[in-house]
Amino acid sequence: MKANRAPRAFSALVGEVWALEPNKMEQVADFAQAMLEGRAGNGEIFAQLAGESDGANRPYAIVDGVAVIPVAGVIARRLNLFQAFSGGCSTELVGKQVRQAANDDLVRAIVLDIDSPGGGVFGLNDLAGTIASVSEAGKPVVAHTSELMCSAAYWIGSAAQEMICTADAQVGSIGVAAMHFDYSERDRKEGVRRTVLYAGHYKRLASDEKPLSEEGREYLQERVDNYYSLFVDAVARHRGMSVEDVLEKLADGSTHIGHEALSRGFVHSVGNLEFAISRALELSESPNQEEQEEHMSTGTSSAGDTDARGGDSGVLDLSTVTAAQLSAANPELAAELQARGASAERARVVELLGAQAGAETTLEAVQSGADPKEFYKAALAAERKGQTEALAEFEKTMSESAGQDGKDLSASEADGFEGLVAAHMDAAKCSKGEALIAVARRHPNAHAAWLAGKNGGAE
Repeated sequence: MKANRAPRAFSALVGEVWALEPNKMEQVADFAQAMLEGRAGNGEIFAQLAGESDGANRPYAIVDGVAVIPVAGVIARRLNLFQAFSGGCSTELVGKQVRQAANDDLVRAIVLDIDSPGGGVFGLNDLAGTIASVSEAGKPVVAHTSELMCSAAYWIGSAAQEMICTADAQVGSIGVAAMHFDYSERDRKEGVRRTVLYAGHYKRLASDEKPLSEEGREYLQERVDNYYSLFVDAVARHRGMSVEDVLEKLADGSTHIGHEALSRGFVHSVGNLEFAISRALELSESPNQEEQEEHMSTGTSSAGDTDARGGDSGVLDLSTVTAAQLSAANPELAAELQARGASAERARVVELLGAQAGAETTLEAVQSGADPKEFYKAALAAERKGQTEALAEFEKTMSESAGQDGKDLSASEADGFEGLVAAHMDAAKCSKGEALIAVARRHPNAHAAWLAGKNGGAE
């Protein structure tokens, strides 16, 4: 079986018009060259060409009622050859899974998880038509990529109700290409003389045993142009744009990354796979079908949608975005903001505790979210008020004990002065010097008795 695969594979490679991202197209050309030179055919290069794939017709996963269908690797209609070696993606199999999900009562919406540089043009119109019809029947389809959604993959993705990519994904490459190999010089060096019998003017017009003639070039270019027109028409139809707009704004073969793809109109929004799943659920729950259709036709987010995705500007409107939407759209940023918030709250509580106010007052401040500076002012004012009240009460008591007129100077009064000073220090939380001045001013007789005792006058 394997012995027959190489020539069949070569025919498939050089005989098909490809909707492939340019770098992958170069790999196709290198692979075709290797096959002709006998350096390939064992599947190893095919594996590199097709990209990673599990190679199995795995059933789609269902996440929160959303079927997630992988579209990975080089795309072809059947891909029997590619799958025999390494996997890839068949438009027939993806179409079957989309139809199965559309008829699945457990599935409310579908997300196409795309990672593909593109592939052959055969089967793309059928698959895109299936995707569009499922969306139109009321089960939303969202196309998402976190790596590549280029060329044939974009053709398929454009049929979804919305297209979403991550900030580092590549999207675009609307265009097609074909290859011609001229082996006439190699055949001459190797002594190979090929005689081809054919009927029909165009049957061998661009064959590889001779250089490509001008007529052969025009013939191949006409095929490429026809497929290019089909591609552009499909994107215009699915995106609700005019053909002229697609040609002017999208279909120059370029690829764009993340927010640039958004600003140029290649996708509806930027977000990860979780966000795409969340968005698919939103679309399935939206009662406003007209709004959805408007969204589809303009390629922009409606006012209610731009809050989380930023619309065409790519800038989030943080005045309306919810924590759940931010977590879905950018989990790294959401985690960072959460960590910053926790750190700021810890610092606030530490400052409140530093005021050394009463436990009940501090707890109230923590729970109410009080600003530490304002709390410090309030705590200080309360402390001063308490000191003033305590001092007033103390002075009232001491005045009575010291006598109102200060006539009875005695040793006990002198001793009372020391007591007054100590009590004033405790009540006013001041130094002994400050207490001496204050008590002397208010109780001159006790102060005089205290001085007399110090100078021996009390004897």
